[in-house]
Amino acid sequence: MRTLLTISTAFIALFALASGVYKLTGGEADLRIFAHLGMGEGLVRGFGLVQALAGVALFYRPFGVVAAWGLTACNALATAGLFAAGVQPFAWISLVFVAMAIGAAFWARERRRAR
Repeated sequence: MRTLLTISTAFIALFALASGVYKLTGGEADLRIFAHLGMGEGLVRGFGLVQALAGVALFYRPFGVVAAWGLTACNALATAGLFAAGVQPFAWISLVFVAMAIGAAFWARERRRAR
């Protein structure tokens, strides 16, 4: 189970980093999606920075729990943006990323206790 949780956390961290960097670089698709939530380019870029930093911080024990819950919030907001933009197939699938971030929060908590 530990291996599965570690692999899942690695995948969600890589997703967060890739997605965050895409937003930071002004990825057109994300700018259009988040416009449906009233977010401008600067706010999307800031959101991308938070998302990328949370992905990196997942593996630092002192910050892992906070990073995972922050990533959960980022993924939930991104999912809301997808639903608002009418990107229904991926919006439903992106709920898996929210669940993975929640799992990473519990796994980070366990790793922190095991110090």
